[in-house]
Order: sequence, then structure tokens, then C-alpha cells
Amino acid sequence: MYCLVIPGLIIIGSAIFLFNRDYSDLVNAENNLSRIVNNRSRNRTSQRRLDFIYHRTRVQRINVLTSQAWGLVGGIITAIGVNGIITNNLADSKGSGGDRDRGDRR
Repeated sequence: MYCLVIPGLIIIGSAIFLFNRDYSDLVNAENNLSRIVNNRSRNRTSQRRLDFIYHRTRVQRINVLTSQAWGLVGGIITAIGVNGIITNNLADSKGSGGDRDRGDRR
């Protein structure tokens, strides 16, 4: 079960790293979009350029979402590994003769 915990933690760590990077890129893209929209009358920015920048912000939102999803997958993998370790330890402690030593009748 340790072979599930360690990879799960690695996935969580890399997802957190990628989330931070993608989120900062999303903030920059949103700021760029709002700056260009606010200055559109002065700069005469074409509609095609605005559409391109808007779609880049949507791509960054999807990147942030996938980073969060990978963090969730890593958490699930880690939880399965931890559950297996705990269940295995409980089964080993019960199987060592705990009930037979007390003399309980069933």
C-alpha cells in the first residue's frame, strides 16, 4: 500500500506547483484582457485580437481546472493507500489471537 501513498503525494505536489503557475498565468491573462478592453478606443484594437486574448484566458481557466483535478486524483490515490495501510494493520492485530487469549465464547 505504500506504493500508492508516495505516488499520490507526488501527484499532489506537482498539481499544487502547476496550479500556482497556471493561476498566476490566468491572473496575468485576465489583467491583460481588461487592460486592452479598457484601452480599446485609444489603441484601435481589432475584434480578432480581442477574441484571441479572450480565448487565451479561457484556455488558462481550463489549465487551472485540470491542475485542481489532478490534485484531487492524487488525494484519492493517497487516501486509498492510507486506507489500505490502516486496514492491513487492523487485520494483522486482530489476526494475532486477540480474541482467543481472552477466552471469549462465541
